[in-house]
Parts: sequence; structure tokens; C-alpha cells
Amino acid sequence: MPTPRTTAAAAAARIVRDEGVDHAFGCPDAPGAPLYAAFAAAGLGRLTARHPQSAVHMADGWARASGRTGVVVAGAASGPGLVPGLHTAHADGVPLVCLAAGPGAAGPARPVTKQVLPAASAARLPWALREAFRTAREGRPGPVLVELSPGTAEAELAYAPAADAPLPVRSGAPRPHQVTAALELLLAARRPLLLAGGGVPESGAGTALRALAERLGVPFVDTPGGRGCAGDGHALHVGSVGCPPGTGDRALAAADCVLAVGTGRGADLLAGARTVVQVDTDPAALGGYGTSGLGIVADARLFLEALLGAAGEGTERPARPWTGPARATARATARAAGPKSGPVPAGRVHAEIDAVLGTDPDTCFVLTEEVYAEWGGAALPVRRERRLLLRGRGGPPGWEIPAALGARTALSATAPDAVLVGIGAGPGLPYPAEELAVAAEYGVPYVQLLLDRDERGPDAVRLAGAYGCSGRRVTGRDDLRPALEWARKETVSTRRPALVSVLAAPEV
Repeated sequence: MPTPRTTAAAAAARIVRDEGVDHAFGCPDAPGAPLYAAFAAAGLGRLTARHPQSAVHMADGWARASGRTGVVVAGAASGPGLVPGLHTAHADGVPLVCLAAGPGAAGPARPVTKQVLPAASAARLPWALREAFRTAREGRPGPVLVELSPGTAEAELAYAPAADAPLPVRSGAPRPHQVTAALELLLAARRPLLLAGGGVPESGAGTALRALAERLGVPFVDTPGGRGCAGDGHALHVGSVGCPPGTGDRALAAADCVLAVGTGRGADLLAGARTVVQVDTDPAALGGYGTSGLGIVADARLFLEALLGAAGEGTERPARPWTGPARATARATARAAGPKSGPVPAGRVHAEIDAVLGTDPDTCFVLTEEVYAEWGGAALPVRRERRLLLRGRGGPPGWEIPAALGARTALSATAPDAVLVGIGAGPGLPYPAEELAVAAEYGVPYVQLLLDRDERGPDAVRLAGAYGCSGRRVTGRDDLRPALEWARKETVSTRRPALVSVLAAPEV
């Protein structure tokens, strides 16, 4: 039987669906039109951004919330506009595949991608796309660009879907002797501590981390990127490190052996520890902290599962109480009442967020690391992994709103009733505010919280209204909870974003 023929665009749509993607993002132009048509025919959802950079950020947010590889479609004219978004994904280790139709995109994008794969003919596109998905996920995740030559998407090729499948990704399993050495160091320590970085939720290792902590009776802390990976409310979770310093930092300073998993290149976090066992998929992330220890290149989930297996049932040790009092103090501080009028203290903001939204374990927060640090993001109620999405400090402006749209789109498939909260800071809406019009057009509901110190009351509420969204201004603590409750209901009834602009002070 002869192999059936189809267009390269139709084959690409089939591959994208087969790789676990149900939405694509882009900024359409004529070269990309055949891909958009084929994706729509295959049942893939789509959000059309106002700017190519926003399209990449939407795919970025979708990937972070879903744990899968985001997909961007763009024409050649969008090439330079893609660069800031690709740079953000590259810096933060987010897996993306960008399909650029037409020449010209590869040059500007090459420094901010893991790889550029040319598809000069229709016959080459299926392999290039499969290789792009493999490369985007393997090792430290990141963006990959597939550049289609003119006319490639419309051209026909012989394509047999039954003979095509995702390419295998190297597992990143640890070596047995490394697992044994790490376990011996943990068991010999008087004050051992587990440190979970962003690589833990990225690999789905939260369950293994929690089980290991329970089996060995070892407390754990997390970085901002690792928040929620094993449960903020767990008895052995003693806080978060960095942004700003708090209970997790005190536990880290007191530990005599730290098992740091998936922390990336944050060696400064580990500078005070006596012994460090660092596990990361990126070899360049290991070392540099000036202490004795062990560096292991491995996938976080596979390493923790191997360590859990090596520990067995007979190696339990009593939990150490040395971090308990500091944790209780931090919780009391985060819920300070603050004055009834004037700027609302950040601690009060987080207390009201916890009261209104914290009971839902699927509540998801989208913000930058700068906002997280300045406004006490460690107090946010993060109950599950992939429910705190942070853009790192290496990213350019323009991420927050598009990423929130992408993340909300991803949650619609797995947690349709979950509330997504974008948090921005400043006298006006985060750039680019015009993407709120995209959210209104496509029915993407979420709460946008704006924290600012402008007594005059910036006109962010009016601007949100101009883009088809609702908004309220809060200037005192007693108005904050009703406004958050209103916003939660408003997004459900209108299927559009709702803005709450708060006159606030960053001191917790």
C-alpha cells in the first residue's frame, strides 16, 4: 500500500498533537497562514497575540503551568520580535518549540535558543519537528527554533503517522555509587536539609522529595522556583530561601549537609553550607560554592527515586526540631493586620489572598522574581507544584500578562475552576497591557493584582476597561478582601480578566 501524502503543515499539526500539545500561540502573517489553518483543522486551540514577543511569553506560561513543551508559530517578519521571549525561556529553562515560516528568523534567534533546525523541504519537516521537541526537553530545557523555507508548509510529502513517534529523551539517571555516596552524607549529618529548586517541579519530582523527607526525617526548604513542589503545609517544610531572606535561609545557614536538587546556577544559596550534595541536569550548574561536597548530573526525579530506594525501610531517623520555632514566627508576621487606611502592607495583602484564594490548592500565581522579592512572595499560599510561575531576573519586561494568559489556557484543560492570579507592581499595568484585549476576545479569565505606592491613584482601572476588562481600586485594608472576592466571581461570570489595583506598601 503506498504511503499517503499530505501537506507538511498537516503533518506538523499531527506531530504537535502527538507531542502532547493542545494549544499554539502566535502572531499570524501570510507565511504562517498554512500552519495556522492546519493546526485549526487538527483541533488545536490558538491564541493570537498582538506582538510576537507576547506570543512566545504565552507559550512560555502554558509550558510552565502544564509541564509540557509550548509551541509558537510565526512568520519570518516576526523573527526579531521573537528574541525577547526566546531569551526569557532560555534563561529560565522553559521548553519551547518555535515554528518560523520563511527565512530570516534564525539569525536573531540563534544566541537565545538551544538549537536552530532548518527545514528546507517538506520531507525534512517531520524529523526537524520531532528533533526540536526532543532537544527542548532533554537536559536543561529550553527553546528550539525550526525554520521553514518559503513554500515548505504548503508542499506535499509522503507521511505515515503510524511509522512516526516522539524521539527518545536521554533519561539522566544517576550512577548507583553516586546515590550511595549522597545517602551516606545525609545519614552522617547532624543537621541535614533538603533544598528543592525549580528542577524538582520541572521533572515532577515533588512526590519523591516528600517521600524521602518523611523516610529520613529530614526537613526541606525550597527556592522560589521550587515552591509548592512538596507542599507548603507539610510538617517537614520549614520555609523558602531567598526573596527575601526568611525561615528557609535560617535553616540553610544552620544545616551541616544540604542536598540541593535542581537549583540551577544559584551557587550563592549554598555558600554557607559545610557539605553540599548538588544534583542538576546542567553540568555547568554544579560547583562554585566553595564547600566540600558532591556534584551529580542527573534528572531530579530519577535521582530522588533512586535515593529513596537506596534508603529502604530501615533507615528512618528521628526528625530534627531545630527549624520549628523560626517557621512559626514567620507565619505570625505574614498575617500582621496593618492600619485600616492608607497603603496596605504587603503582609496584609498576602493574608487576604490566603483567606480568599488559599483554600483552593489549584490557585496559581504568575509574577516576576523582582516582584516576588520586593513584595514578600514567600508568603503566597502555594499548595502544589507548577502553581507559582516566576520569571527570573534575566528576562526583559513584557512577560507577566502574556504568560498569565498562556498559563490560564493550560489550566483550563486540567483545572478549569482554578483561579489564576497575576501580580504586578508599579503605577500602571504591566507591559504590554494591550494583551488584556486578547484575553477578553478569547475568553481567558484571571485576576490581575496590581500593587503600587501611588497615592494619586493611577488610572489602571480605566485602562483595563478600555481593553474590555473590569477593575476596582483599593486604598485601605478593609476594602481588599471584598475586592478579591468580587474579582474571583467577576472572572467566572464574564470569562474575562478582572483587575484589582491596590495602594500598598512593600514592607511585610
